Amino acid sequence: MTAQQLRSWFQQFNRQYFGEELPEPRFVVNHARRMLGQFSCHRVRKGLFRGYQNVGYTIKVSDFYQMEEHDYQSTLLHEMIHYYITYKGLRDTSTHGTLFRQWMARLNRDGWHITISSRTDGLTVNQQTEQQYLLLLARLADGRCFQSVVNPAYRKYIDKQANASPLIAEHHWKVSRDMRYAIWSKTRSLRGQRISLQEYQQLLDTDVLPEALS
Repeated sequence: MTAQQLRSWFQQFNRQYFGEELPEPRFVVNHARRMLGQFSCHRVRKGLFRGYQNVGYTIKVSDFYQMEEHDYQSTLLHEMIHYYITYKGLRDTSTHGTLFRQWMARLNRDGWHITISSRTDGLTVNQQTEQQYLLLLARLADGRCFQSVVNPAYRKYIDKQANASPLIAEHHWKVSRDMRYAIWSKTRSLRGQRISLQEYQQLLDTDVLPEALS
């Protein structure tokens, strides 16, 4: 799936269901594990005493899981309902309130499978989207060992924290392709899950150095 594919579907659904009233937003295909789709925008002041307006409309769809095209399209339609309600300045009873549910029921009668929340139970991870996992292994001065999966964008920040911490005797960066890390949250701070010294040594011996993410 690509942003261009999302754009093509958006144009089709905008004509079919929303009267071509929605300006084209920015499209992003990400690898989010917990959110299959997301709509966002931000408010800016139009001028002194002139109120605010919404800008930066963005729709994100995750390809983290293997899904049928129909399911990706249903996810896009879910976010397009949010977009329509926001763009038209309509008031709903909650994020997925009465108005949202009316739209959802209408579209689902046309054969879609739009739901209120993302159901990821039973879905298979798309192995092509998450092939490398940046691991931090740390041994404390008291002998305890910890492991975490780190967001690569925060590697330098966390490395600086680890170097400055008097509690950490040593720490190492590794890269793994083990798919069991696909369900781990990628931390943005110096924290981790405790492991045994034996597990710590095994990880040091078996996983590769992170040249690819340096």
